[in-house]
Amino acid sequence: MHIVRSRKAIVTLACTVVAAAVLAGTALSGLISQTIVRDSTSVHLRVVRSVADAYDSGWHTHPGPAIVQVQEGSFQITQGTCTPTTVSAGQTYVEVPFLAVRAVSTGRVVWTTTLVGPQEDALLTPTTSPCG
Repeated sequence: MHIVRSRKAIVTLACTVVAAAVLAGTALSGLISQTIVRDSTSVHLRVVRSVADAYDSGWHTHPGPAIVQVQEGSFQITQGTCTPTTVSAGQTYVEVPFLAVRAVSTGRVVWTTTLVGPQEDALLTPTTSPCG
C-alpha cells in the first residue's frame, strides 16, 4: 500500500505496471520465485466518482488494484496492518489486490476510485476484518 502524491508519480506507476506486464514472460536475473495469481485476457476497468458524509466502506477485497484519489476531505484507510493510514485531499492510495481493506471518513469526502480486474470477477467482494 502506497500513497502517491503527484500526477507524474501516477503516470510512472501506470508505466511500471505496463512494463511489468510486458516482462512477465521474460527471465529476470536474480528472480527467486514468481507466481501468477490471475491471468485474464479480458480486463474490466471502472472509474467511479463518489461523494459521501461519514462513510464506511466495510471490509472488502478487490481482484486487481484499486486506485483511490481523494479530491476533498480525507479517509482513514486500513490495509496490510491494523493501523489506518490517513489519505487526504490531493493524495492517492493504491489498494493491493486480494488484501482486505477498509476506508472510513468522519466528515465529507469526495474521491475517485479506479478499479481494474478480470472481466469475469466482481470488482469488490465483502470480507471479514483481519484485525480481530
